[in-house]
Amino acid sequence: MTAVIIPETIHVDELPGIWLPVQWELAEDERAAELDQQATASLLWAVDVPEAILRLLLDETAIERAFEPPPGYDPEQQGEWDEALVTFAFKRGARLETVEREGDSLVVIYNLEGAGYWELEITPERVVIQRI
Repeated sequence: MTAVIIPETIHVDELPGIWLPVQWELAEDERAAELDQQATASLLWAVDVPEAILRLLLDETAIERAFEPPPGYDPEQQGEWDEALVTFAFKRGARLETVEREGDSLVVIYNLEGAGYWELEITPERVVIQRI
């Protein structure tokens, strides 16, 4: 648990992002690691963009198998929970506390389990992320 943004550890390069499914046979431990990586990527894609940004910057992307619906799960919007499906969730939950939209500004506050409250202010010119 870092709970702080460390600029030195943020990878940046000019290569385009790509994804390629594994094209060869895997050992059982390699298959488990590949499933974990693919589930993490899919889960980051499924959450709101501000939450994904925050999780990536804080290195809060660890996942675990979910055997029951997480707090706040809404079967009306997300479908009935199916215990037969392999489902993953982030190990540490994030709860959206506040959403404020004014003109071309979005301010959100998340309570990230174990890392405190974080505010993201997003405008066309900048993004400000801070612990509050």
